[in-house]
Amino acid sequence: MKLEFFRRFGCAKYSFLLVLFAAGVVHAAELPANVVKLLPKGFEVLSYAAGQLTDDNRQDYLVVIHHPVDTMQQASVRPLLIFTQNIDGTFRLAARNDAVVMQADEGGQCDPFTDSGDNGLAIKDRYFTVQNSVACGNHWTDYITFHYDVKQHNWLFHNEIAQSWRLNPASSGDAMLADPPHVTKADRKHPITFEAWRPTQ
Repeated sequence: MKLEFFRRFGCAKYSFLLVLFAAGVVHAAELPANVVKLLPKGFEVLSYAAGQLTDDNRQDYLVVIHHPVDTMQQASVRPLLIFTQNIDGTFRLAARNDAVVMQADEGGQCDPFTDSGDNGLAIKDRYFTVQNSVACGNHWTDYITFHYDVKQHNWLFHNEIAQSWRLNPASSGDAMLADPPHVTKADRKHPITFEAWRPTQ
């Protein structure tokens, strides 16, 4: 589904996302012990990615956490944590957002974060993207991208690209037809920080 999205809409304004998901989904062998120690009590790691999230050329981490019991019947909040590396090699929790990663019961018939077949996170050159998507019953994707702003020393909302597919009523051709993507761009006059971002729908 994700690659089909980029085949259909691979123009310049979307191409950076393809780079993110082609080259930016990088897992370290394991999370550093210092990062694990900083995880909130009662949570465990659901997904993570390593990469450069600031302008200091050190490796940072995006980490999605959830409660050990996390089902559609008993859905857990899924905070996305940003850990940045200090000069001495240790890490600090720099930012948290509890709304950008969808919960297990928000996808209809399947989990919008874990059932996509990907790890849901991508990092590339101070940009990072979260993917929520489903391909059972309804078919849709939702890519939310943030970037590090050097002047503000903070991560700001960059854009959101959402798209849905519907069954093709014709007997020939593709089984699914793509609706036009809905793109929400950042308002430079009213920037939204990563921690302040909330879904619009």
